[in-house]
Amino acid sequence: MAVLVEGYSIIINKAQAMKNQEALSALASVEGTLQPMAICSDAGLLRIGFMDLKDANEFVMALESAGLRYNSMENGEEIARDIVMVTQFGEINVTCPWLSVQFTKLKDDTLICVAALQSEEKIDGVAFPKGWAIEVSILKRFYEERTLYMQENYELVREEPMHDIYRNPDNGEEIRLLKLKMVETPKEALQ
Repeated sequence: MAVLVEGYSIIINKAQAMKNQEALSALASVEGTLQPMAICSDAGLLRIGFMDLKDANEFVMALESAGLRYNSMENGEEIARDIVMVTQFGEINVTCPWLSVQFTKLKDDTLICVAALQSEEKIDGVAFPKGWAIEVSILKRFYEERTLYMQENYELVREEPMHDIYRNPDNGEEIRLLKLKMVETPKEALQ
């Protein structure tokens, strides 16, 4: 199974957290303050979603102060340990050997990012927050805010079935923004 990734998602490796009683106590103490629509889990992962990066970072700091480790250096590379932050666009700022991030689409062609424990097995199902609906989801609000930002600050170059491609006006770099809905594109229009 996998968990839905939306907004800024803090993903906790449950097996690692279970080894740390202080971390479990910290999670229990904040449980009531979290929006129920922001939480989902499967057997191996607990995911808490945030709209605001500042709030997500504060949550990470609270977990770290309770004993969970966000990252550590290994052979000169930053590696995620007990928790990691992933955006719904699949952005992750540290190597995370225990996590697999993928994209899939729902029956209505809504594109979603999902995360699962690294495994040879195929993902069989996705855990969503209780009562989740696209209309009131972090997924939709985060997508709309990011799209507005991109439209105001970048140049739209082209569209693909799963991505809008923007160009950074400062350095010419292309940026792929995952769409909210899959759009069929004729083969001749693809690059």
